[in-house]
Amino acid sequence: MLIETSCKCYILHGGFMQDNTKRAQRVLFWIKVIFILFAVFLLQFVFVMLGMFLGAEDLLGLIGGMVLVPIVFSFISGAIIFLSIFAFCVSYLSWLHRAVTNLRLLTTMKFSPMGAVLLTCIPFFGYFLNYFIFSDMVRVQENYMQQHGMLKERFPKRMLNAWFIASLLLMVIVYVDPSQLGFLTVLSTTFDVDGQHAFEFLEKTLIVIIPILYIMSFSAYTKQESELFRAHSEELYLKRVVDEAIRERNIKRTADMLRESENPKVAQAEDSEPEQQR
Repeated sequence: MLIETSCKCYILHGGFMQDNTKRAQRVLFWIKVIFILFAVFLLQFVFVMLGMFLGAEDLLGLIGGMVLVPIVFSFISGAIIFLSIFAFCVSYLSWLHRAVTNLRLLTTMKFSPMGAVLLTCIPFFGYFLNYFIFSDMVRVQENYMQQHGMLKERFPKRMLNAWFIASLLLMVIVYVDPSQLGFLTVLSTTFDVDGQHAFEFLEKTLIVIIPILYIMSFSAYTKQESELFRAHSEELYLKRVVDEAIRERNIKRTADMLRESENPKVAQAEDSEPEQQR
């Protein structure tokens, strides 16, 4: 604990790594909030689908009664989601800038801190460009940790790839006419549900699955990030302790040499006293 505290004080300024844990925790908090909000909307849609599938008019009436003022409900829920996404974006960009900066202090990367932030901020395309930025961060961090014997567990790259594939599938669903997707026609025929509802169900399901995949990927990366910071901090602290010891020894040696040069007779007498005592 003492080493970790001293390391944070020592490397907090200048061109050294900085602890990125609190930024990562804020990112995880907001993405979990977004996931919960999307999950609530999915559950509401599932209840509506079940009511249509079972022909339960009472169930549909109950669900309709849960939302007394649909316009107010839509406005409030939309505002909450917008604010949550905005808070997530601000937290994520702050974390991303520091994460890339820390890695570039140790090794080389394809993206600069500001470049990574600007590319991520590009409307629509930035969301998918972030996959390549994040993948490069994973590669660089794992390679450095493996070369220095710090790597304890591999990053689950399949989770990140699954997030990217699910995001692409969601984009296809949003921008493609449902009638052109043959599997939705088969699904609607099998379950006696029209294609539009099957289309909406798949879309809302992906909206819930995508945050889960990103939470798992992000958590795995930040775990490695914390281990790397801790190991690097302890190494810097020990190096500082050794440098301080060498510096004090050199100061003492210089002081002794200066004293000997100013008072050679006193120094000679001090050296001869132990011989006389023998």
